[in-house]
Amino acid sequence: MLVLEDYTAHSSLEDPRAAFMLDIKEHTASDYPAYHTLASSPQHHTAQKSSFSWDPSSDPSSSWFYTSARLILSVVSSLFSMLAPGNYMADKSGRHTAKITSLDGLRGIACLFVFHAHYAYSFGNCLEEAEPEILSKRFMYQPFISLTWSGIAMVDVFFVISGYVLVSKPLRLLYSQNVAGALSTISSAVFRRAFRLYLPSMAIILVASIMTSLNLFEAGSVFYDQTHDGVRGPQEQPTSRVGPFMVQLYSGFKDCYRLVDNTVPWGKANFPYESEEMARPSGIIYDRHLWTIPVEFRCSMLIFAILVGTVRIRPRWRLGIHLIFFLNCLFTERFPESLFLAGMILAEVDTIQHQKSNDSLYAVRPQHTHELKLSGEGYARPWPVTRFQPCFRELLGLLMFVPGLFLLSIPPQRTEQYPAFSSILMMVPRYLWEKDRFIRAIGAIMVTWPVATSSIIAPLFTNAFANYLGQISFALYLVHGSLIKSVWYWLQPKLITMINPDVTSVLSTQQFINLWLSGYIVMLALVLLCAHIFHKAIDERSVTFARWVAGKLQANS
Repeated sequence: MLVLEDYTAHSSLEDPRAAFMLDIKEHTASDYPAYHTLASSPQHHTAQKSSFSWDPSSDPSSSWFYTSARLILSVVSSLFSMLAPGNYMADKSGRHTAKITSLDGLRGIACLFVFHAHYAYSFGNCLEEAEPEILSKRFMYQPFISLTWSGIAMVDVFFVISGYVLVSKPLRLLYSQNVAGALSTISSAVFRRAFRLYLPSMAIILVASIMTSLNLFEAGSVFYDQTHDGVRGPQEQPTSRVGPFMVQLYSGFKDCYRLVDNTVPWGKANFPYESEEMARPSGIIYDRHLWTIPVEFRCSMLIFAILVGTVRIRPRWRLGIHLIFFLNCLFTERFPESLFLAGMILAEVDTIQHQKSNDSLYAVRPQHTHELKLSGEGYARPWPVTRFQPCFRELLGLLMFVPGLFLLSIPPQRTEQYPAFSSILMMVPRYLWEKDRFIRAIGAIMVTWPVATSSIIAPLFTNAFANYLGQISFALYLVHGSLIKSVWYWLQPKLITMINPDVTSVLSTQQFINLWLSGYIVMLALVLLCAHIFHKAIDERSVTFARWVAGKLQANS
């Protein structure tokens, strides 16, 4: 789940960056001074005219060829522009702060682990295929290791990141005494948030409906029917064809409605989409992984509403009110809301700390004021009144991050039967029904904050690979489900036959590892490629469209 936002520092219609995710650099000729100089020079235009003077209109018999060639070149150019990886580590003119960059990387890695989780579920229900006493002894089920394929834990991390990043820009403006700017930023974010989340999600639903109409899930359905047996075999059933192309497409549009319908918080029978049997009017058909999108939107609106209501309150009181909201949601098992609120609180704490650091940079001890004046140094020499704080923050970050990873590793099913977590469960209030989610929420908070603040931990998530995953994270989250249920369900039986020609025998451990790794390599490459194309073709354009609509509808002040 995943979810993701655009962050633009220079626009009056700024949407703070967050859950899910995107930064677009608007390239112009001014971005490339050499090209700008060349293109604007008279000699350049003269050379162009002399070197290419053929006029297709003078040769009517060739006009069709000229038109066709232009069309083909345009299509090829568009394809190459979508496939070009781009410079994801390039400077973005100050639009990314260090905190946002590291959180982007964390979000990208988390999306990759979500893909791991759903890939693992194509082999069976990993959490129920054996008793907890047996599973707890396996390597892949050990704390920390299990995070590499724990989708539900990564979703909790998404929610904290979204809460943190969505309010970072308004808070910076607020603490710069720019209340009007903060309110304007929140207003823009509220307007564009639905475009950011729902347009790409609807696009993937319609793509899945078209794939269904073209029978691209047919082989996957056969594989599912033949191999699914309770906890054995693939756990996610591909979508079935319901009729001709237009009927299938109409079914996709109805699924888009189901996706948005759960956003309305005052619906008569509005249940979360995690409960498929109770959701109104029914669960999402084409990609059930999208249950996180309405949750992202609903929680985004919650923190925006709370921030607007407390924007003119003194900081300590505002933090206190936000903390009360957070504790209420956490101890009443409203875990997505509590995670968004936690991210908002942590963002404000960091904003306050950043402001204090700037204020203390030129702080001078009173007893040294006279000496500084006599020496001619004035007040420019900083006195490190906070020199102990960086070390303290680094230590605090490490003390939070590692235990947070452990708490985040708690299994979501039959948790009490895992010895490593039995003692922790005893510390959770007895009245809470989902004790594992309570622990996991705390773990997500403890993991996310150090990534944004610790200079030791942040570099783990600011490398080129993590940065690239962060850029395409929303697209990766959206495309991987349909690819697994179409391509991988079709490919898996073929690989099984190649690895184990004797269909009557069971795969050995080594054969299963070979199957798992070979399929993973193929699917990872395919998912990253399709995510990149979707990011370029749909994701970026949805952000551009949202910005265009907001600009057209903006009232003149």
